[in-house]
Amino acid sequence: MFKVNGQQRLYGDRHLDLGDDTVVEAVAVSVVQQRSTTLNCELSLSSSDAADAFAVVVNFRCQVLAPELVAEAGLADLHEVLTNHLWQDREFKNLGLRHRIEDINEVRRQVDARVTAYCHLVPPSVPGMAVDLCAVVVHPSAALRDQHRRIRDKRWEQEVGRLDVSWQNEEIERYATILSAGPTYADALGVSRHEINVGQIAERMHEAEAERKRVAASVLQDMLNRGYLDRANFDPLQLIEELTGRTYTAGTEPSLGPADEPASLPPGRRPTDDTPDFIPNEADID
Repeated sequence: MFKVNGQQRLYGDRHLDLGDDTVVEAVAVSVVQQRSTTLNCELSLSSSDAADAFAVVVNFRCQVLAPELVAEAGLADLHEVLTNHLWQDREFKNLGLRHRIEDINEVRRQVDARVTAYCHLVPPSVPGMAVDLCAVVVHPSAALRDQHRRIRDKRWEQEVGRLDVSWQNEEIERYATILSAGPTYADALGVSRHEINVGQIAERMHEAEAERKRVAASVLQDMLNRGYLDRANFDPLQLIEELTGRTYTAGTEPSLGPADEPASLPPGRRPTDDTPDFIPNEADID
C-alpha cells in the first residue's frame, strides 16, 4: 500500500516500477497480508492460590477485507489488539479466582462459555478485517500435570498389585483343590504341564508299593518273632506270599527277613487254622 495525497492506494501484485507516479509520490508504504491467518492470544488467569494460574489460549481466524483501511489504521500488532479486547471483559478476569488449580475442568467449561458469549455480543472490531473466534483452550500447568501423572501412576501400580494378589489367591485355591483331591490329581496336573511323565509316575508308584510291602513284612516278621501269630485265625503263610511275592509249598520254610535273605520262621511258630484267636498281653508287646 502506498499513501499518496493522503489516500492509501493498492499497488497490487505487479512488479514494482520505481518510475511509477504512485511510487514516486508516495509518502508512506505499508505491507498488508491479505491471506487468511490464525492468531493465538495467550492469557493467564489467577487461581484461588497465588502460587498457581490458569493458562488460557484463545484462537482467532483473521481475514483482511479492506487493505486500505488496515493500512490507514496503521495496525502493527493484531495480537495485542485482540488480547486487550478479551481483557476488557471484567468477569472473564475473575473466573479463575473462585477455583483451585485442580478444578481445571470446571474452569475450562466456564472460560469457554464466557469467552464465546463475550465475543458473540461484543465481537472484536478491527477496521478492514473480519475476526472470528475459533477455539478456547485452558492448558494445565506443568506442576498440575506432574502431580496428576504421579497420582495416576500410583493408582495404576495399586491396581496391578490388587490384580496380582487376586490372581495368586485364585492359583492358591486351585492348587489347594487339586492337592486335596489326592496325589492322583496332582500327578495328572504334572502330566498335563509336561513337568512329569507317566513313566515317572509308574516308577514312583512301584517304589511306594515296594516300600509298603517292606514295612508290612517287617511288622509281620516282628509279630512272628514274638509269637503273636501262633494262634491267629488266618493263614499267615498266605499273607507272607502276598507280601514277598513268593509261593511256598508244603514243607517249605517261609521267611520275611530284609533284602533277599529273609529270616526263617522261629521253630514251633507254625500257624494252624484250627487255633483260637490269640490276644497278646502287654508284657509280650514290650
